[in-house]
Amino acid sequence: MIAASIHLFACMLVFTLVERLWPSSVPQRWWRRPLLLDVCSWLIVPVAIGSGIMLAVLSTSALLKDPLWPWLVRLQSASNHLPLFLNVVTAFVAVDFLNYWLHRAYHHFPFLWSFHVMHHSSETIDWLSTLRVHPVSQMLDTAIVTALLLTMGLPLNVLVAAHALIGFAAVVTHANVPWTFGRFGCLFVSPIFHHWHHARTEPDSGPERAANFGAALSIWDMVFGTSQAANKQPGRYGAQESPGKSFVSLVLYPLRFCFRGKRVRNNQQ
Repeated sequence: MIAASIHLFACMLVFTLVERLWPSSVPQRWWRRPLLLDVCSWLIVPVAIGSGIMLAVLSTSALLKDPLWPWLVRLQSASNHLPLFLNVVTAFVAVDFLNYWLHRAYHHFPFLWSFHVMHHSSETIDWLSTLRVHPVSQMLDTAIVTALLLTMGLPLNVLVAAHALIGFAAVVTHANVPWTFGRFGCLFVSPIFHHWHHARTEPDSGPERAANFGAALSIWDMVFGTSQAANKQPGRYGAQESPGKSFVSLVLYPLRFCFRGKRVRNNQQ
């Protein structure tokens, strides 16, 4: 919690200055928002990420030591002999690739969307809205991605570094600045590129019509046809439905979604 508080304070100083030096076409003050909601997220979500990494380590430690899986041990041994920089780059690309597909799944399946809608409930996008995510889904996502890559032989320290780099990239891409990254925009997700992922859609389009799913690398959207190019910020942000305004109501929204679906099924019988 102390580390999360220090991280929040550092980002507050840095990105307040950044957004002042490079003002957006739609300037806004990050403290004029449901501030308590986002502060709670910044303090709780890092704990969820750490718990996800711990869960991944616990779930794979026995598997990697099991003699029935010698190929996993060989993969890990080969990875340990690679230069640290190459390992970090490999982990960064692999984590971002898996996050891309998880992100698409959250927009495709209604139950998963009931978790992810918390992130899209922000009607103003800036650095502080980065961690408005559901702590349970964030913990499980981190655990799944980390466990898969641990079993592929990547060391834990480089996976932690990759998660940290992608987390920093996410703060940048949510910043309220008019950056497109120019030529590098075809490789890295820029703030303008990601802001269009948060653009509010028409009532009949549905969450599955979203684009620009990449967290740090935009190449996945280019390759798999989910890229939406833009050179200016969207006019409106947010989700079509209103899952709640407080941290507790947003965290409990998946439960309300399940009960609502159960009532509908019972009425149809």
